[in-house]
Amino acid sequence: MQEAAARGITIEDVAKAAAVSRQTVSRVINYSPRVSAEAKARVEQAIARLGYVPSLAARSMAGGGSRLLLAVFAAPAPGESPALPLDRLLLSGTSACSARGYRLLFEPIAPNASPAQAAAQLAATLGAVQPDGVILLPPLGKVADLREVLEKPRRIACETLRDNDDTRKNPGESAAQRLLALGHRQVGYITGPGDPERSRHWLAGYRRALAQNGSRAHRYFVADDQPDIPAVLDCAHSWLMPTIRPTAIITERADAALAVLHVAGALKLRIPRDLSLISLEDDPALTRSQPAIAALHDPAADRFAAACERLIAARTAAGGDAIGAEAPSAPTPDLIERASLTRAPRTI
Repeated sequence: MQEAAARGITIEDVAKAAAVSRQTVSRVINYSPRVSAEAKARVEQAIARLGYVPSLAARSMAGGGSRLLLAVFAAPAPGESPALPLDRLLLSGTSACSARGYRLLFEPIAPNASPAQAAAQLAATLGAVQPDGVILLPPLGKVADLREVLEKPRRIACETLRDNDDTRKNPGESAAQRLLALGHRQVGYITGPGDPERSRHWLAGYRRALAQNGSRAHRYFVADDQPDIPAVLDCAHSWLMPTIRPTAIITERADAALAVLHVAGALKLRIPRDLSLISLEDDPALTRSQPAIAALHDPAADRFAAACERLIAARTAAGGDAIGAEAPSAPTPDLIERASLTRAPRTI
């Protein structure tokens, strides 16, 4: 129990000290706008003076909800980096939640866990913390077993980062269209480890853009088996050695773009005069490379904060309290053009 509860301080004590009703105290604790500024100030002063700490469990039992959001992510295997910038997600999500009186918890799903194992772990966590909403971070949003856990025995609101939202531009297609606009027809594409469904979605966009512009490069210069870095090095070497070679390459991962840059340098090909490069993942290392590599900046932290705010807005609306502003939609990625992009060379 909280220290204040151990001392026997109750919500009734706060109401008496502030000369307001118990319901008014409850509204202040639950960040309801339906409290006058004067009453709110008296309640907050009484809470601070008495050292009262609201019990999340009691608040949930009273129908006020836990005011907790749970973010569930796939933990990386030992030695691997997370697929998402979890540090930036934590900061942006915590800021969005604390401004509305919510707390945010992160729950890692064990590496290589089966869907059934992941579902069992999520069910146990839900029983322990009883969140008001859950955010399934990519690629967990596509796991049907996890969705089913959130439906039973009581429906728990769920959000994702809407990575494959049809209303958003396909990153593979956007990158390919930019290169085509620069005159490139021999455009290669290298997938990366991570979410296979996302890779297929982005690759399909790249193929579509090239096919619509009459290029057949998507039949020859595609590495669609999610290669690791040694495989990327071999692939880039095999593509860039012959006379007929790509004049531009799109990679899904930043480290793959750096690997291609390394191979191009070893083969005396100059970036961007001989080869343009775009990474669909941004990373500080891409700005420090020589030359700096163009990248798709995915505002994952902003998209995560937006998902938190959508859950809070839905919960607040269900409780009958106005929230003052509509929940934001997911921001879209932008292509950051750097020195690795130029018009296609005329000799190929």
